[in-house]
Amino acid sequence: MKRLLINIFAFICLLSASCSKQLNKQPLDEVASTTYWQTQADAIEAVNQCYAYLSNIDVDCFLSCATDDSYAWSGWPVDVPAVGNGTATAQQGTFNDYWSTDYKAIAACNNVLDNIGNIPSSALPDSLASRYRSEARFIRSYFYQELIGLFGAVPLIEHIQTPSQFDAARTSVDSVAAFVVSELTAIADSLPVSYDAADQGRATRGAALAELARMQLYQANYAAAITAAQSVMSLGVYSIDQTGFLNLFNGNNPNSPEVIFAGQYLQPTAASGLATWVGGPTLGGWSEVTPTEKLVDDYECTDGQTIANSPLYRVDTPYIHRDPRLLMTVMMPGAINVVNGDTINIAAPHSIDGLGQNNASFTGYYYKKYFPSVVNGQYYNNSFNNEILIRYAEVLLTYAEAKIESNQIDQTVYAAINQVRQRTGVGQPAASAANYPDQASMRTLVRRERHVEFAMEPQRLFDIRRWQIADSVMPGILYGVLNNFDPTRSDYGKHVQVETRVFNPARDYLWAIPQNELLLNSNLAQNPNW
Repeated sequence: MKRLLINIFAFICLLSASCSKQLNKQPLDEVASTTYWQTQADAIEAVNQCYAYLSNIDVDCFLSCATDDSYAWSGWPVDVPAVGNGTATAQQGTFNDYWSTDYKAIAACNNVLDNIGNIPSSALPDSLASRYRSEARFIRSYFYQELIGLFGAVPLIEHIQTPSQFDAARTSVDSVAAFVVSELTAIADSLPVSYDAADQGRATRGAALAELARMQLYQANYAAAITAAQSVMSLGVYSIDQTGFLNLFNGNNPNSPEVIFAGQYLQPTAASGLATWVGGPTLGGWSEVTPTEKLVDDYECTDGQTIANSPLYRVDTPYIHRDPRLLMTVMMPGAINVVNGDTINIAAPHSIDGLGQNNASFTGYYYKKYFPSVVNGQYYNNSFNNEILIRYAEVLLTYAEAKIESNQIDQTVYAAINQVRQRTGVGQPAASAANYPDQASMRTLVRRERHVEFAMEPQRLFDIRRWQIADSVMPGILYGVLNNFDPTRSDYGKHVQVETRVFNPARDYLWAIPQNELLLNSNLAQNPNW
């Protein structure tokens, strides 16, 4: 990789009038036209800054706390608790974090696209210039897909803005999605299928096609989603990782054949605080992102049945006879939880990881998934594992879901799902027409697979919105672990009650446009009921 992570802020500040200005008020051409765009090195550095915005795991790891999967007890460093429990306002920092970061990334991409042509071909070969343009267009498309998933209609900004263009109005979701589809379709063939080691981590043809499949699925364009997913599958360069599910996330296997695209981190120059946000006291963390009972309960038993139907399920020992992904994802009281040589015994008397302890989990569960295998540094820069943004399991489940929704259920659909649920070390019973014979049962299966496979990854928020189930899974009492191990607490013998959440279907299927953006731009209209 060619220094994708170096000099992020210095470069962005150089190219913008002010690092603190909102992105739709960033004229990026004044300095750039006079001091940049002379050499190939200028082009590489500018494109690398587009990638820098993808390394945002310090914020993204909290996104699942805005779903039924996770709980955050603190409003720092991300004030997501109010988003999860339904008390957020248009002033919420979480909303501004995503809006601002995504539009800064888009501005960096527009800067490349509007200026890279100024470099003479004698300094930058046409083939490289074309590839860099495609990389910038891919990253821009990625962020537009995220923006419309979070906020709905958003300003579509394709070039560096002049002052007269600062007050851009919102563009419809369908129009922005069509733009993303057009961009990804146009650039896919111009991106390499793979890179050598020096450029590992850059956007590939597979990344563009996989993002295209995601966009088409999210827009319910199922035939197009099937085609795009098949295009990724036919490349022959990706496969389900068979070396260990956890290795995908803990930093042990960053170049796994399952990883299609990832936000990059590198020891010691580019780090996050992920171990602090996810880890519990034994691991030196603050337990800021913790699993909920709703997530835990969705993992099947080893007979392939849900806990409501399986004779293998035991209320007092809910971690035995379960889909192995459960204990790969969640540390549970009573189970043997070993991370980096440390044993986390949540249920032991006086355990520092137990209920009610300082910096311990409020739900009684901890995430094992994504906790880094190497932890070194201060609380804010101790982790170096990449953030997976797109992986092959998603492509397979996208293909399966699109085929199911099209009612084109054939053996390829079962095969795609089974590749995910039968990876080495998981080995759940195969799905077949015998146990999932129709569209309704297959829809339930693929949605459950997405839920448990992508726990703590960004997909859940977008899934519960597009499936229109957020109003059923979000409101009510948020439960944690069954406390059958600490008789000193008043909830002994019951599930821990963490908080009561509300969800307004007329409001909460979209986030608020940040209030400060409305003050800056009179042409922006707020989302309903915010």
